Amino acid sequence: MDFALNEEQQMLQASARRFFADHHPLARARRALPWSDADQRRLWADMAGMGWLALLVPEAHGGLGLGMAEACLVAEEAGRQLVNLPLAASAVLLPQWLAACGEDAPEALRGWVQAAMAGERAFHSMAEGDAWTDHAGQASDCIVVQGWHDGSVPLRAALRPAGDGAVPGALDPTLLQAPATALAQPLDWITLPLAPEARARVRAAHRLALAAELVGVAQAALDLACAYARERVQFGKPIGSYQALKHQLANAWMGVDNARLALLYAAAAIDGGLPDWRFACAAAEYTAIEGAQHSTRTAIQVHGGMGFTWEHDAHLYLKRAQHLAVRLGGASRALDRVEALALA
Repeated sequence: MDFALNEEQQMLQASARRFFADHHPLARARRALPWSDADQRRLWADMAGMGWLALLVPEAHGGLGLGMAEACLVAEEAGRQLVNLPLAASAVLLPQWLAACGEDAPEALRGWVQAAMAGERAFHSMAEGDAWTDHAGQASDCIVVQGWHDGSVPLRAALRPAGDGAVPGALDPTLLQAPATALAQPLDWITLPLAPEARARVRAAHRLALAAELVGVAQAALDLACAYARERVQFGKPIGSYQALKHQLANAWMGVDNARLALLYAAAAIDGGLPDWRFACAAAEYTAIEGAQHSTRTAIQVHGGMGFTWEHDAHLYLKRAQHLAVRLGGASRALDRVEALALA
């Protein structure tokens, strides 16, 4: 399989990289702006104007009708800059639900997709029963999902307030979290008529977008470490010329490259309906978690004592990598899934 990006994908990747670097530098990520801040809503509207929230929306609904390969390219660039808006839920989960439901899509779901595509609302998602909700104050709405993990019950979704009392995340200070306390008023549930195979495919696509963000985090941390290794001089030579660091950086690069290749194949497997899409997605999750954790830890080690300070940006990458890894269930669980699917 040819993993080289075509001309349109290269242009998409380049435009996303420029956009996020200009509009969401790490100094902004540190501020952890809430949705109530005009700058946060303006950034979301600008992302919608770039067409990124419509990538997976079917053309019949006014979207671009592209695939997971394009969505993952944008998600990776968002991960590079630690963007703290719910891209995976709004740009991947909702459009995939809409496409899978087809003509049977509930009217409420159509409205959610249109609102996200227009940049008017930002949706993050959580499974019913979760103790905490991410992006609590950094999105306009939260989608609560029944049957997210249990395929034996109907798949239902409902909106709830995005969350009051949001505080910086325990793992990632650039994200806001809030306890997912039960609401006094009942939720207005809608049923999503998806077959078990379609449900599993949509869930895998959503998780793949989170893995793409992990790859972006890993690449940014590696770039930071390599730049410092070239600039920092010790004993008259750049520290990157010493094998102790050179080998660490080479191993980190291998991890990031493996993760990106696994991600691209998984995206192609979902887009093409390949028979091994489940294994491909599981392998992509595992390699993304491993690659990101290795790369971010290496970046801190390369920077020495300075890398351990909170004033330096290195710890932000480490914490985002840890946060996304937890959302995906961790490396051990991902490896168990890879092993189970391989043996099956």
